[in-house]
Amino acid sequence: MNRVFLIVSLIFALVFAPSGFGASAAQAKSASTSLRAVFLECRENFYNNVPPSFTLERRKSLSAQAQGLCFDGFAVLHSGVSRTPLWAAEHLTRERVTLAASLVREDSFRVESRLPHADRAELRDYSRSGYDRGHLAPNGDMASTSQQYDSFSLANIAPQNATHNRNLWRHIEGSTRQLARKYGDVYVVTGVAFLGENVQQIGGRVLVPTHFYKAVYIPSERAAGVYFSPNTENARYEVISLDELAERTGIKAMPSVPAGVRARTHELLKPADDGVQDGERASPADLPVALEEVGDLTKASSWLLFLLEIFKYLVGLLNE
Repeated sequence: MNRVFLIVSLIFALVFAPSGFGASAAQAKSASTSLRAVFLECRENFYNNVPPSFTLERRKSLSAQAQGLCFDGFAVLHSGVSRTPLWAAEHLTRERVTLAASLVREDSFRVESRLPHADRAELRDYSRSGYDRGHLAPNGDMASTSQQYDSFSLANIAPQNATHNRNLWRHIEGSTRQLARKYGDVYVVTGVAFLGENVQQIGGRVLVPTHFYKAVYIPSERAAGVYFSPNTENARYEVISLDELAERTGIKAMPSVPAGVRARTHELLKPADDGVQDGERASPADLPVALEEVGDLTKASSWLLFLLEIFKYLVGLLNE
């Protein structure tokens, strides 16, 4: 009887382990290995050639419908759920930002043909949306026409409040380049966060980030910090640690940075901003209260979309 029970137990474990507790670590390792394979061609954008990863409890939802893309000068992880990038990674050097400063901007926003139609944003999604097409890897970091062209792919773009994009965030981008000039090279991961339940959409399909962040690691100083700012017209930001970023967003921006460095917050350069005191911090009311998984981002607004579809159906009946 005991032998029968043991055999049944083993069969049960083999059948159900992939979705159970025991397989979680193996699945997380497999996902991490898969990402590294995707980014082999552009691994120079990551510190120690290791791309960002997900915290274990957030991996399943964050990585759903995600696709890694290599570009000239940066790498992107794109989400088919939000139809935006989750992050973009770059290695900025003094030489690169010097060359970028001499390059004249030429806009060429376009859809990303490597992404499935259902998972990608279209130009019409941003039309009259009230939001800017905000770069994650900014045009100002691009040192060649090829890099600049790649930066205008919608796979590198997320809906951004116009005032935020053109003022505070522009200065944060400039401060990051200044760090590259000062120290010779820095590694940067720029990303978006969808916090809380009040997540908006444009075009009925592209999710609007509640926050933008820019994580910076300075190898020569063994120091790291993260600019973290709400996607609003209020020019507010805070500087947090890499570990705090992972706690809030589920993204380990730079997994190979030493643990002690990830836990400490390095005071980054204060971005000058129009109309506010330099380096004004976020008030407690601006800070996130809860972190919602990307897989559940549409939960708050899904019932509105459902009602809209019913309304469209009734209007169609009346017009028949």
